[in-house]
Amino acid sequence: MRFTKNGKAVLSFGLATTRKINDEERTVWHNVTCWDTLAENLAAVINKGDRILVTGRIDTEQYTDKDGNKRTATNLVADEAGVSMRWVKDR
Repeated sequence: MRFTKNGKAVLSFGLATTRKINDEERTVWHNVTCWDTLAENLAAVINKGDRILVTGRIDTEQYTDKDGNKRTATNLVADEAGVSMRWVKDR
């Protein structure tokens, strides 16, 4: 977690989703950003490897990389997030 120049808390992390299709697993990584009290509260309770639930909106940004190529970055901006109770073990 970090804070912006204006003092807003921001938490950014990668989230993997894995699904099985015809006996083949496919994992996709998503960039997630949480703001303000959600960022602070989530940072206090999650650990690397925890299974979490996130709801929010997809935000896309177009930019030009250092080689002049146009790129698109996709980010999930969280409205709500928390630990999945289905997979909780003694912590």
